[in-house]
Amino acid sequence: MNKKGKKVIVLLLALVMVLTFTACGGGGGGTDEEVVFNIATTEGLDTLNFFSSEMAKVADWHMAMYDSLISFDENYNPVPNLATSWENEGNDWTFHLRDDVTFSDGEKLTSEDVKYSFEQAVNSYLYSVYAERIDSIECPDETTVVFHCTNAKPDILYQNLPIIPKHVWEAVEDPLTYEPDEWVGSGPFIYSAELSGNGVTAFVKNPNYWGDEPAIDTLVFTQYDNAGAMAQAMKLGEVDACYSLEKTQYEDIANTEGIEAASFDAWGFEYMGYNMLDELLADKTIRQAIDYCTDKEYIIEMSYEGAADIAYGPVNNVGFVYDPPAGVKREFSTDKANELLDEAGYVDTDNDGIREKDGKKLSFELITASHRSSWQTATVNSLIEECAKAGIEIKWNAMEVATMWDTCYDGNPDWQMTLDGWGGTMDPGYILQLFIDWEKGGYAGVAYGNPEFDKLYDAIFAATDQDERAKLIEEAQAVLYEDCPYTYLCYSKVFQCINSDKWTGYKAYSNGYFDNLTNYNYVHIAPKA
Repeated sequence: MNKKGKKVIVLLLALVMVLTFTACGGGGGGTDEEVVFNIATTEGLDTLNFFSSEMAKVADWHMAMYDSLISFDENYNPVPNLATSWENEGNDWTFHLRDDVTFSDGEKLTSEDVKYSFEQAVNSYLYSVYAERIDSIECPDETTVVFHCTNAKPDILYQNLPIIPKHVWEAVEDPLTYEPDEWVGSGPFIYSAELSGNGVTAFVKNPNYWGDEPAIDTLVFTQYDNAGAMAQAMKLGEVDACYSLEKTQYEDIANTEGIEAASFDAWGFEYMGYNMLDELLADKTIRQAIDYCTDKEYIIEMSYEGAADIAYGPVNNVGFVYDPPAGVKREFSTDKANELLDEAGYVDTDNDGIREKDGKKLSFELITASHRSSWQTATVNSLIEECAKAGIEIKWNAMEVATMWDTCYDGNPDWQMTLDGWGGTMDPGYILQLFIDWEKGGYAGVAYGNPEFDKLYDAIFAATDQDERAKLIEEAQAVLYEDCPYTYLCYSKVFQCINSDKWTGYKAYSNGYFDNLTNYNYVHIAPKA
């Protein structure tokens, strides 16, 4: 699937909006005026569209705009939300809904909206996996939804799928391009087109929300060019929190009085992807050779300031992390890379330092996002230097992120390598959806497909025994490691902060204050008296 994005705007425009919100009460609670909570980010907005957005941050914003059947406590156990209770019998799941929920346009939310949302999720980018293995959905009445599944579907209680209004979306001619000024939802906040723009995304309190009334009036996300600019705005009191800092800024802010800063684990991973439609990179030997040339320890120290763990697979959930056995693990070794390429017949015939075979040189373009270049430089330079020792030329091309995503996608043969990252959820099987055969719904971006992996993936989502599921997830990751569609770089940490002098009512989840698959802090954060 093609990735999309929008240009990062200049910091000056973002600061204008920051100061505007600060003057209205943001950047410091405890006034009698409108209460604004302003969070600094380094990412903009592609779209809030349920079907076409591709950003993890937008999935977080959906938690503010929409409700889901369930939510999660601090330990990520499912708790009631729209659903007051549920039961499982065989392959059927029944959810009982609240009867007092309305959308922001006044229409009542019913079981038909739940049915519609799950049926349409298959056409969305962020939520398609939620719709898998559901044969049919039945609505016996307005407050009961029955999912008839192809198997026991153990992942259904991991799913916080936004419930969108059927009466709005079924009238939309092209859901993928739908961009209204007003997004209708049932969540605690409503998107404000009036307050948004120029790097700012704003939400106002939903006065008709059925749950706990938000303690703030306006929730604002303001985009900055980099973590340094965010940290400076935080220290100056121009914003109330930072969505994601780098380690240097985190350590600086952590020592600032009145600011609570913390490091959190993340479910995602950073990777280097190989386009398997490329004639040379279709050869697993070359991919594995580049993998051998990847000095992950150096990259973590220099690009991530040590705030990451080496990755050998995509799953970063406790108890499910893949560690290849001895004899299988590809430890950093340019000698081993040279051995592989020698055996495969790739030779430097003209003494230019680049191996070739059948007239094709091992010369590849590595595409990265320009807004990440400041800390990816060490990663790319290391790859260039170490791959050269194995006779592989790496050329760096930093693109604006939207251009990168519009270039590096499944089915496009006109690119070779890219650096990027993915986020996951508390379900360790969720992130494996990336690697389903790309012609059957997978979207790893590199045109990957392997029937052996697909078979294991199906088994993972049919297994109800956790030990069996863990074994299958390990086997699936072993297949991915051998196939090497990605070089998994690391599991990076997340650094976030809040002005604790001015705000209270929030709590830390294991994955952060924000982007933690709940809207708890957005609803409950409040100015100190």
